[in-house]
Amino acid sequence: MNRLDQFLREHDGLTRRFFLGLGVAGTAAIVAGSRSAQASELAPELADAIEKLESFLTPPDKFRDVSRGKPLPHSLPEEKRVEVGLTRETWKLEVTSDTEQPARIKKPMTKADGTALDFAGLMQIAETHSVRFAKVMTCLNIGCPLGTGIWEGVPMREIIWRTQPVENLRRVFYYGYHNDDPAQMFRSSLPIGRVLEDPYDLPPVILCYKLNGQFLSPERGGPVRVV
Repeated sequence: MNRLDQFLREHDGLTRRFFLGLGVAGTAAIVAGSRSAQASELAPELADAIEKLESFLTPPDKFRDVSRGKPLPHSLPEEKRVEVGLTRETWKLEVTSDTEQPARIKKPMTKADGTALDFAGLMQIAETHSVRFAKVMTCLNIGCPLGTGIWEGVPMREIIWRTQPVENLRRVFYYGYHNDDPAQMFRSSLPIGRVLEDPYDLPPVILCYKLNGQFLSPERGGPVRVV
């Protein structure tokens, strides 16, 4: 007897309250089973409930867009995105010390000396360090969520540790190419403690490359974004 048969035998009188109480894991298992050859054997109540379910996840193309900039980064022509590193083939990550308030790191990552991390290198790290978690994206200026997704990436700390920091590392500033107007550049930062540790059961800060199992599109911040 497989798990689906056992489930149906134990819960022949399936109620909506019980079904909703199963949680994401249970629902996923049942939905997966419903798509198998046993779909025709499902109890009518279960089949009807599955048909009416709406996904917790927002399709990538249905996320609300709050991009800023003139022009918008994802609206740049393909040749420009290739030139500035906004494709998986040309993306590179540099990690250097702040020249005004320098931290001591033994192995900075720079394009100049050929040590910048490229997308293939990120994927190599992901083979053993990738993480996935559900997150609702919000904007401080908008009352409603922008969308919910499963975000996948490599914890930023995995990259920081590879630079072999020694002292005076207190905050991480991060930014990417926006457009050719320096005044429009968006930059943010986090205390190093938030990057190296995950307090209060929060997910790690990641260099994200996938949303709902698909590589990030330019509209969603691809090829790589911080989440």
